[in-house]
Amino acid sequence: MRNTAMTPHPRPDRCNDIMKKLPILFVAAALLAACTSPMPRGNWSKAPYDALCKLMKECKAEADEAGHNVNYAVFDYDNTTVMQDVELAAMSWQLENLRLRFTPDEVPGIFTTHIPDLDSVLVEAGAKGVTARMLLSDIDSDYRTMMQSAGVSCGDELSAEQLSSLQQTDEYLDFRVKLWALYEGVYHTFDYREGFFTIAALFHGFTYPEVDALVKEGVAAQVAKKCIKDIVWESPEMGQAGKVTYVIPDGLALSDEMRSLYEALPKNGIDVYVFSASLEAAVEAMACDPQYLGLDTAQVFALRLLRDSSDMVLQEYLPGYIRPYKEGKTRAIREYITPRYGRDPVLIGGDSIGDWWMLTEFPDLRVGLIIDKNQTGPLGELRQQALDAEAGGEPSRYVLQRRGDPKPEFSRN
Repeated sequence: MRNTAMTPHPRPDRCNDIMKKLPILFVAAALLAACTSPMPRGNWSKAPYDALCKLMKECKAEADEAGHNVNYAVFDYDNTTVMQDVELAAMSWQLENLRLRFTPDEVPGIFTTHIPDLDSVLVEAGAKGVTARMLLSDIDSDYRTMMQSAGVSCGDELSAEQLSSLQQTDEYLDFRVKLWALYEGVYHTFDYREGFFTIAALFHGFTYPEVDALVKEGVAAQVAKKCIKDIVWESPEMGQAGKVTYVIPDGLALSDEMRSLYEALPKNGIDVYVFSASLEAAVEAMACDPQYLGLDTAQVFALRLLRDSSDMVLQEYLPGYIRPYKEGKTRAIREYITPRYGRDPVLIGGDSIGDWWMLTEFPDLRVGLIIDKNQTGPLGELRQQALDAEAGGEPSRYVLQRRGDPKPEFSRN
């Protein structure tokens, strides 16, 4: 006779025990997954997070087999590693606080040396029909008046009272926005290579260690703002250039996600380098500070200026050094880093057209991380590749990380 007895159901109290344990099991599974992930998810978008974790696991295995890290990553700095431009953040703080050492008599020399044509009408200079010569005339006049009014020698740090008093004057408002307009106008009319020297001129009279200390102070002040936004600088209707108005980026931030990525990469077989078109002293002042990334200076490649025998910063590029700007980034990586590893970088991060060359010119690149800024043009094409692959659930060489502007955060969405 066939046994028709059925397997008894668990007792009700046993069912309750199982149900009570389920949340614990889910938590345990989540904790296990977190422990096996190379870095915390945070606000990483899914596609870049998955791609980066996969890459780190692969490279960790390769490093374990070799006994040392055999792969490396390269990142742009401004608006990639950090949210905002460290060079411009320091510049706006420096102008706001008049931390300058050049004399009024030095203005024509230090600001005109690298401008191809002083009388060309500048593009995007905050007003129509403005030339470099007009802006410099006003900058010179404003600066002379301010220094005479404060009763200080150039190079002397202003007291809080002196600075507060000068900040109420028309000359102060005119000076800071027209110096900014000179940088932007020369950059957009000619090229960044020429515009860059307007920034370099602000460090005239400083030694390299003094530039480092100055930028650190400016970075700390900008990071402390806890938010990235645009502010408007506007001059009165005065001088040869008249009224000039410019929108200035304000604030600076290092996201938790980029900080954790920089920490996780070397632990998982991937050494990290920065290649930036900003002043190297400015990038190092933040990137090599332990409270931010704590990189070694040997990991940072940016625009290097010549120094004199007294370690004073000069307005000349270091001879023979490949400038990591646009296509120069690829050349510099191949010259200075690739020979150490004998292979292409496995990971490159960027955000602008200046990063397009290095994102596309390394055949063995495994992951190209693009910080989303709704880019157009050639970089916009890479962005679209990432979006199409993400929409189709397909693996892609390029992945897109979204940002939650204006807060200094990445966005999962």
